[in-house]
Amino acid sequence: MMELAIRPELLRNLPEVQQRQLRDYRDLLFRWNQRFNLTAIREPEGIDSRLIADALRLLPAIDEELERRGGALRLIDLGTGAGLPGLVLKIARPEIAIVLVDATNKKIQFVQHAITELGLTSARTVHGRAEDVGHHLDYRAQFDLVTARGVASLPTLLELTVPLLVLGGGFIFPKGQDLDEELESGKRAAKSLGARIESADLLPGDTSEPVTRLVRGVKIAPTPGRYPRRAGIPNKEPLGRDGQ
Repeated sequence: MMELAIRPELLRNLPEVQQRQLRDYRDLLFRWNQRFNLTAIREPEGIDSRLIADALRLLPAIDEELERRGGALRLIDLGTGAGLPGLVLKIARPEIAIVLVDATNKKIQFVQHAITELGLTSARTVHGRAEDVGHHLDYRAQFDLVTARGVASLPTLLELTVPLLVLGGGFIFPKGQDLDEELESGKRAAKSLGARIESADLLPGDTSEPVTRLVRGVKIAPTPGRYPRRAGIPNKEPLGRDGQ
């Protein structure tokens, strides 16, 4: 089994059993990617250094949330794709209870297969559109934390995710460096949804890793029942435009 091509600092505090699960996850993703287009990154080294490592860089934020909530955390990963960052976070912090959502059936089939193969507990999948999941009573206002990677622009992302959070729940979104304009419209959108963006700081990393800003915030009031709007509208007509 090939070792993980990840800088040692990201693995230092992970027990061997979790490192083995990450290797197994990498190998599963590599094999499935030969048949299905799950990710654009297809080589094992790239899966390690670009996908798994990026997810592991979120662990300090996850640990803050775990500490704040006494070691228990209900996490939903929206638009999880091949399980990123959600499956990696679940492997690294097995105490998390996680739901992984995606609208593409082959991706959800892979994530469910990975959950079974890796023996993960308190992890389940949902096949569905985010606009629909946000109105389902089993998921609306049920989670302490939501993550999403590369799903949409920040205003759209907030409309799709904030309804899933309990009051006081948080969101963490890894985004690119050039974020200032998107951030301003995101702040306006957050206000409409009962949320507040608190920070968008650079994630630490070395020159081999992408420059990432982690957008973090909190739900401070109930989200109006009309959000999220019907499928496609949050993306076509994002909140927070033109000073709204």
